Amino acid sequence: MKNTLAFLFSPLILAAPSAFPDELVIPRGTVVFGELGERVTSNSNDNDVGDEVDGQVWKDVIVEGHTVIRAGTPIALRITQMTSSGVGGRGGSLKIMAVSVNAIDGTEISLAGGYDQAAGDRYALNQALAYVLWPSVFLPGRKAVLDVGTVFDASIPADTRIMLPESAVPTLKLADVPDFSVEVVYDEINQRAGTLPLALTLCNREFTRQASITTVNDKEVRPILVTIITSRLGNPCHEYRAIVNLESLTKEFNPGINRFSVAMGGTEAGVVLNVEM
Repeated sequence: MKNTLAFLFSPLILAAPSAFPDELVIPRGTVVFGELGERVTSNSNDNDVGDEVDGQVWKDVIVEGHTVIRAGTPIALRITQMTSSGVGGRGGSLKIMAVSVNAIDGTEISLAGGYDQAAGDRYALNQALAYVLWPSVFLPGRKAVLDVGTVFDASIPADTRIMLPESAVPTLKLADVPDFSVEVVYDEINQRAGTLPLALTLCNREFTRQASITTVNDKEVRPILVTIITSRLGNPCHEYRAIVNLESLTKEFNPGINRFSVAMGGTEAGVVLNVEM
C-alpha cells in the first residue's frame, strides 16, 4: 500500500515542449533568387535547348526567421528556348527554366520561373523587388550572351513542408534603422517618361539635395544623377522623392536582376531591380 500511494502521489513529469518547431511550411510564392554558374549563349555550337545549366542560390531564403534554403545551394536549371541571331539584325534570345532546389533538410523543391521565364507567383516577386519591363526581349544584331553571375528569379509554386535541424534557431535581426534607405516607387513607374521614381530617407545627416548612383552590379560607374523632385526637412530624418533617367541607368545593366547603389550625404544604400531587356 505504501508503494502504491507513493506511485499515485509522485509528481507528474512531462516532457518539456520543444522551444522551436521541428518542421516549417515554406509558403507558396516564396521567391528564390539564383545566379548562373556558367556562361550561356544562343549559339547552337555552345548550347542547345534541353541542356542543363549550372546555377546556385544567390541569397538565403528565410521564412519566419529560419534560413530554409542557403545561398550557394545548387539549382537545377535547363535551357527551354534558344533563338540564334538572324537576318535583318534580329538578335538572339534565351530562356532558362529553374527546375528544382534542395532545402536545408535535403527536401527537393520544385521551382517555377527562371531567366526570362514567368515565375509562378508574380505578385510575390513584385513584393520582393521592383520589376521593370524594358523594350525588346532580343539582344539586337548579335547572339544572346548570359555571363556567369547573371541573377534571375524563381518561385516555389506550392506550400512545401520541411524539417528544421535540431539546432535551428530563428534569426532575429536587431539592426538599427539605417541612416539612408532607397525604395522604388512601384506605382509611379512610367516607362514612357523613361524615368525610375525613388523614395529616399536620410537620417542623422545634414540636409542635402545631392544624390547620385555610383555603382551598378558592384562596379563603379561614372555618377548618374538622381534628380530630387521634392524634399522635406526633418529631425532626425529628411524625406525625398526623386527620379533617375532610365536610359542612363540601363546602359550599365545586364539582362536579369541588377543592383545599384545611391550615394547621398556621405552614405550609400542599395537597390535591387529586375529588368527585361
